[in-house]
Amino acid sequence: MKTLLLLTGAALVATAATAEPTTKTITVDQPNYDATRVIVRDKEAGTLTRETNVVRERDGATASGSFSRTRTESGVSVSGSQTGFAGRTRSYDYDRTRTGTGSTTTGTATGRGGQNYALSGNRTRTGSGFTANQNIVNTGNGRTVYDRNVAVDRSGGNVTRSVDVTRAKGYHRPQGLGRGIRGARRR
Repeated sequence: MKTLLLLTGAALVATAATAEPTTKTITVDQPNYDATRVIVRDKEAGTLTRETNVVRERDGATASGSFSRTRTESGVSVSGSQTGFAGRTRSYDYDRTRTGTGSTTTGTATGRGGQNYALSGNRTRTGSGFTANQNIVNTGNGRTVYDRNVAVDRSGGNVTRSVDVTRAKGYHRPQGLGRGIRGARRR
């Protein structure tokens, strides 16, 4: 009996060491559109990719999106793009790096109108909470188009949160930029 248990344990270890990436395909067939999303996750390698394609029924127009996240030694590297039904594309890529007291984020983004942006952010733990900043600068003219500062204090049994956002008129922050740039977590 001991031999059987040892062999079973060895088989489990071998299976875990040679784990294959998992693939999940989601299809949606609605009266107005058909969509397919393929998600590939490789926990061992620390990668996740998503490819999404949508076809509008009334005219056959397509929209697509891609997302890739890779674990690095000191954090994570993320990139993605979305192309709308009109054929205009926006994209982003950034790296989030862990520090001794939090994380820093740097990257770039391109808007659907061809605008280029520099992305930066940081999050720092404090003795009783954290501070965070997300900043987006239009590299074409050097103007800050989005700036968000957060301070959270959890002391004395209370939580105090201060959020200050400055946004250029008409600017809409690209979606999918991740926690290091976006600030709040996705629900």
